[in-house]
Amino acid sequence: MRKHPAAIRFFNGLGRRVAYFYVRRLMRSDVEWEADLPSGAKIIAANHPTTTDPFLMMSWPFEPVYILISEAAFRVSPIGQFLRLAGHIPVYANRGRNAFEAALERLGEGQAVGIFPEGALSDDDGQLVRARSGAVRLAVTARVPIVPAGIALDWHFVTTRQWQQTGVTEKMRWFWLGAYEVSVGKPLVFEHAADDREAVKQSTDILIEEIKRLMEKSAMRLVDASWPLIYPRPTP
Repeated sequence: MRKHPAAIRFFNGLGRRVAYFYVRRLMRSDVEWEADLPSGAKIIAANHPTTTDPFLMMSWPFEPVYILISEAAFRVSPIGQFLRLAGHIPVYANRGRNAFEAALERLGEGQAVGIFPEGALSDDDGQLVRARSGAVRLAVTARVPIVPAGIALDWHFVTTRQWQQTGVTEKMRWFWLGAYEVSVGKPLVFEHAADDREAVKQSTDILIEEIKRLMEKSAMRLVDASWPLIYPRPTP
């Protein structure tokens, strides 16, 4: 059962303010937009190099965003309590339909939803793991655009930790203080049916290629950082 909408808006706004302060005061971060965000309901889809990404995504749009986040983050106190109060959406193993329906509800209310199409952290070197089709299926079901985004960061500021609860071990990567660049692309609109598997696959491929392009664009802005990057310096 969802909490009172006013309480959700308050805690969601509080989370955005904290994220704004962190990215602007305590780390080197910049978001570059290729186009204005469309108004109303939309999906923001990005790669997922670190566990910190959902918290930083809160600072990107100047409006509330409700993010699909792995259940593991909701089990970490007090982070989990805050995520629930702010209306973010837990994604439980083998219960993906619940998250899908909750995201549809948010989109039906005209809200922005954040999602990481990989459904898990990227590889240890930052390269994408195989993407799932949920972002596209959600977009075509709700008839909303997907706004792709690509993240590149300085891996020297990433700390990896193993977190264990009830016999399950989760790998988490936390990002602190360093250079973290984001490029946000133009909205993508897909108009096929959600049950057209071939069309969903093709659209997912288009989305992932766009995210990869934006990752490279973000990495280009990191070439003057003080530490080596996961992407080589481009040759003239």
